[in-house]
Amino acid sequence: MEFTPPIKNLRTHIAVLAKKYPARAALLACDEEGGIVKTISYKDVELFTERIASALASLGVRSGGVVALALPNCVELILISWAAWAAGIITVPLDVRRDTAKEYAYKMKLTGATLLVLKKDLVPKAEQGHLANIAKIIDADEFFHTRARNAPPVVWAKDLLHTALFLFTSGTTALPKGAELTLCNLVANADGIVDWLNIKQTDRFCALLPLYHINSTTFCLSSLLAGAGIAVPPQYSNSRFWQQLAKTRSTFTSIVPTICYDQLSRQKEYVLVKTKLRVSRIQIGSSPVVASDVLEFMKLYDIPLFQGYGQTETALRVTGVPMGLEQKTYAKLVRDNSVGAAMKWAEVVVMDKQGNILKEKQEGQIVSRGPVVMKGYLKNDTANNEAFLNGYFLTGDIGYWKTMQKTKFFFLKGRAKEIIIKGGVNLSPVAIEDKLKRINRHIDQVFVVGVPDRRYGEEPGAVICWKKTGKSQRDLETALKNQLLGAPKYLAPVERPQYIATIDATALPVTSTGKVQRSVLKTSILASAFQSIHEISRSGGHRFLRLNENQKSFMAQALQLVNYCWSPLVTEASDFLNQVRHGTVIIAVDAKDVVRGALVLLRVSLRKNELRRMTYSQVMKKFAPGRSNAKPNAVVCVSICVSSYKRPDGISKKIVADPGAERMLAYLRSGKDMVYNFHQKPKGGMSRGAELLAALPGSRPEDQMSLGYNLLLRYPPVSRKTSIDINADASLAVQLIECAFLVAQQAGIQDVFAFSRPAGAYEFFKQP
Repeated sequence: MEFTPPIKNLRTHIAVLAKKYPARAALLACDEEGGIVKTISYKDVELFTERIASALASLGVRSGGVVALALPNCVELILISWAAWAAGIITVPLDVRRDTAKEYAYKMKLTGATLLVLKKDLVPKAEQGHLANIAKIIDADEFFHTRARNAPPVVWAKDLLHTALFLFTSGTTALPKGAELTLCNLVANADGIVDWLNIKQTDRFCALLPLYHINSTTFCLSSLLAGAGIAVPPQYSNSRFWQQLAKTRSTFTSIVPTICYDQLSRQKEYVLVKTKLRVSRIQIGSSPVVASDVLEFMKLYDIPLFQGYGQTETALRVTGVPMGLEQKTYAKLVRDNSVGAAMKWAEVVVMDKQGNILKEKQEGQIVSRGPVVMKGYLKNDTANNEAFLNGYFLTGDIGYWKTMQKTKFFFLKGRAKEIIIKGGVNLSPVAIEDKLKRINRHIDQVFVVGVPDRRYGEEPGAVICWKKTGKSQRDLETALKNQLLGAPKYLAPVERPQYIATIDATALPVTSTGKVQRSVLKTSILASAFQSIHEISRSGGHRFLRLNENQKSFMAQALQLVNYCWSPLVTEASDFLNQVRHGTVIIAVDAKDVVRGALVLLRVSLRKNELRRMTYSQVMKKFAPGRSNAKPNAVVCVSICVSSYKRPDGISKKIVADPGAERMLAYLRSGKDMVYNFHQKPKGGMSRGAELLAALPGSRPEDQMSLGYNLLLRYPPVSRKTSIDINADASLAVQLIECAFLVAQQAGIQDVFAFSRPAGAYEFFKQP
């Protein structure tokens, strides 16, 4: 791709602007509220450029030299950068929020910086002494008052080909890499942004993001190319965002998704300054964008957001959602979370691991080449060999493209290292996050990561920050689990998170621009912190789970246990599958993933008098497809079994006649039936156990141990306020019933019935 530079060199461009618009505001220094403290005209910029370049020369930094800058957001940082680049000098912006003196030293040594301009109050004196052994240090205020004497004449760069910027990418497990960007790279990208966002001389950009990152660096250069103004508050303020935009009279700005999210709850602040706002568009990017947040932002404030995509290594943007699209197309791109079309000076394609360029809708790595792409990583041959393939820069992001209105639009699925691969299927964390926020209105922020899974390799896990609702964390988690266990409107079954974890927003690992580091989050959340959406409780070394048909091993074990305990009565695999699909099967699993207990629940819309008239077979038919109740008012336990149960040798061929209801009741009250006794005992911290409502003769004729009887029992009502304890010291069977209480409570159901059996009736009533 042949690049036609919009300017010959930076020095000449600044001089042209100074001559054409001498009094026009180029830079505006602002206070935290956005109030303009100092205005620097384009004529002033020209004078500062000459003075700063001369001062650098007097300090021994000339064309090809390197100056490090440890400055917060301020117009001085912009002026030094522009002057240095105009003179062929390389700048190294240091991250004053996150870098320690150790990181300063590493970056200065690697780049060969001979001068460090800083705000001395940002670095302790002891550490300044260490840095002074690497390079000359000068305070920014002192530097700006320096009058160069006997300085050699400044040799201005005649073109844009020289290296202008060493900018370090954030490292997580290793030292950060220094991207080497030429002035040509920066100007090409800045020119593309001017074209993309239609930046005019009448515009004013508000630099809210750190100037020591590529975003504000390139956007400021874009504004300079267009002859627009630049307002520079000290930093982004959550509570003063709208005030900063209003007071600075800015027409556009660039934000990250964190800012979009922040401002969804700042409507009051917006209303206070609404009539003073001049903002006509906002660029959003630099980290994965949540489409639902963008849609809500635009609905609240009626300001369009245009998503862009790129990296430090590409001098910022390589794609962007175009302005000027018809509303229907624009809305669809926003909903689908498109990162837009290729920018003016970037060639963007999707490539497989072998370097083959992929066709429409085929997933692979997004790669780019052209004049915006860096020279390479400084002094790092290994990283450079890994970063390029067939002349393309490998972004590390997985995505695809498709054609809309004869234009290729790109869609991002996520970082290659963050993509969740479930059974060979690539899942986009960002897409799942967006859908979860649509499903549950109590989710404030959510980040989806891969959780190791024996069967699929990985399952989606959702790390959630909850809104302040007055509800307990347990209730919020339970509500989401129930939603996910149902059939969520937006989520495909393969996308459904199988694990959730709650985290406080203050504990999220973020960069200095507010980007949440998913790769760090994935490793920092302990596996034990994740709860399976199928998990009801943990107690006594067991996990109590809702059985899911996809859990093949658990399904097989549970069915085998049920048939062992109920032999010779056998449950067919198809019937058990219906119980899992249309009821709730709770299993107790030990540390070795062995199923030690199982309880089968049915949620029904039936009263006790209706249950009195039903046979076991009629109750079990409620598990059939299409027979489940939309609004159940009762939970019925129809089967319970544990691995510690010792099955009797069998029933002799002796026929035992029906003793009659009165004699059966007398037998039960005698305290000789272990199953009835089990239900009578208090559980879950309740003051009493189940009461017997009826002994139903002929309810299950094939059950000879119980002489065909079933018992209808009812446990004390379970309300939202009932405190249910899972007693780790109790038997596994008791704990399973206590989990049934929890399931009922979570579903908002008070009545818990048991359709049980007098298992000792045969032995008691058989004649000698």
